[in-house]
Amino acid sequence: MDTVLDFIFPLIPALLVFVTAYIFFNNMRKDQRDFQTAQIKIELLKQSLPLQLKAYERLTIMLERITPSNLVMRINRGSMNGSQLQLELLKAIREEYEHNISMQVYVSDGAWEMTRIAKEETLQLIKIAATKVGPEGSSMQLSKEIFDLENKTGNSAIKQAIKALRNEARGKMMQS
Repeated sequence: MDTVLDFIFPLIPALLVFVTAYIFFNNMRKDQRDFQTAQIKIELLKQSLPLQLKAYERLTIMLERITPSNLVMRINRGSMNGSQLQLELLKAIREEYEHNISMQVYVSDGAWEMTRIAKEETLQLIKIAATKVGPEGSSMQLSKEIFDLENKTGNSAIKQAIKALRNEARGKMMQS
């Protein structure tokens, strides 16, 4: 029995050292994995944040470009009649939207939905103005009617969408 005890007693400290080392190195590996995961997240944020901010910027520019008054000033030529102007305005809005449609990947669903609604309301405003002027109206009459309707509505959908995009962009910058 003494021989067995003589053999076991020296093993106890070695076993304690082994268990302590195992726990220590296991925790160290876990900390290393957590650190690497954090580093990967930081790197992804560094890469995606500029893309997201660019998307907010591009969508804001799109909304400014489809603001009815800006659109009319850019598209209207004196030689157009009202119907031609209407078609060109609607075409320009759709092209702007289609050109920036991929930006929805980088913004929240809510911000993208507000952007889409702003586009749809702008299309509707132009269609309503064209209905009031009639197919025989001039481009100047249509322009005036668009400006009047824009003043009445105040571009609320566009303003709300731009505000949402700004708030999200600020939030992203604060997170980084």
